[in-house]
Amino acid sequence: MKTLYLDAFSGISGDMFLGTMLDLGLDFNKLESELRKLKIDGYKLSCKQNDKSSIYGTNFDVQVNGGKDKGFIEHKHNHSHHNARHLNDILKLIDNSSLKESVKNNSKNIFTEIAKAESTVHHMSLTDVHFHEVGAVDSIIDIVGCCIALDLMDIDNIISSPLSDGSGFIQVAHGQMPVPVPAVAQMRVGTDIPIKQRLDIKTELVTPTGMGIVKTLVNEFGPLPEQIKPLKIGYGFGKRDTGGFNALRGILFEKKKLSQKVIKDTKDKITLIEANLDDQTGEGLGYVMQKLMNAGAYDVFFTPIQMKKDRPATKITVLGNISDQLLLIKIILKETSTIGVRYQHWHRVVMQRRFEKVTTDYGEIKIKIATYGNVEKKIPEYIDCAQIAHRKNISFINVYQSAIIAAQHLN
Repeated sequence: MKTLYLDAFSGISGDMFLGTMLDLGLDFNKLESELRKLKIDGYKLSCKQNDKSSIYGTNFDVQVNGGKDKGFIEHKHNHSHHNARHLNDILKLIDNSSLKESVKNNSKNIFTEIAKAESTVHHMSLTDVHFHEVGAVDSIIDIVGCCIALDLMDIDNIISSPLSDGSGFIQVAHGQMPVPVPAVAQMRVGTDIPIKQRLDIKTELVTPTGMGIVKTLVNEFGPLPEQIKPLKIGYGFGKRDTGGFNALRGILFEKKKLSQKVIKDTKDKITLIEANLDDQTGEGLGYVMQKLMNAGAYDVFFTPIQMKKDRPATKITVLGNISDQLLLIKIILKETSTIGVRYQHWHRVVMQRRFEKVTTDYGEIKIKIATYGNVEKKIPEYIDCAQIAHRKNISFINVYQSAIIAAQHLN
């Protein structure tokens, strides 16, 4: 499981997010290739590494033919902007692409959140909203590109620090806008997204695109994770002159599954989360199980139950680390039909666990050695055996049995 932590000490925008992902190792050529699936042209991507305040990071930019549109345009006030896009135009553009479904869904959700905010701010229906600043080519590339980046880098979970925004006013096509800009302020309504306003910075730090990404994709807000392994740190630079270090810092963490961890303590506590589900398809149950396992759940299982009015239903049970409880609950509420969950904390006893490698006729295989007092179990790692069987086109059981035999010689 990979977790991305966004340290938004100087706000967030689409280009800052993509700059951060590129600095963390996103393949620029693969990003370009995936974006071509949108079937739009008239733009060129640039990616340059340079330094600010002697710290190296990445500048990402979308260069649009004819320059960038700036400013929100209202249909009822201006009928001459035939190239401006409505929300449905953008959703159709994404749907008609050959991008992965998860990328499409995340991109459409971000645009929809921004559209809702703009429609509320300007007192009009979604169908009457024209997007220029957000719907222009550069912002479509930013938003869809961010979702592509998360998929290409196998990011399962996003955590963010509180967002920092500036103060004062910014100048747009229709005059001055207060900071936070109205769409950003509106997207915060009804959420617990924390924003700290910096009175020493007189410009915008959080853009509507950045806020849409945060509202749609971030699972929780808080300090840096304490107990998972950091892999890499990257910086994506912003374009505005803030008088300070204007960048988004991303920290990539890797969280090993319980079965892959060395375990020394034989006692711990876990969270058990349950919910009763009706009107949930079998495909939906499979989908939420995979999402929960990818998010670090120790186990997920389903029990057939009978609910009130004799309705057949399914109980979902999730076991996980107490520190992951909020994330696991959010996934259940987002991806299932339930409107509430119940949870409790359980004490448990586990076997100590370590790993060693053995050499077989087929290659090296990792062995999990579990002990508790004088009880010992030696178990070949499934993924090692499966990869060898697939690579050599031989029976999985033959590989597994050879590993069991070799494991008997371990002390």
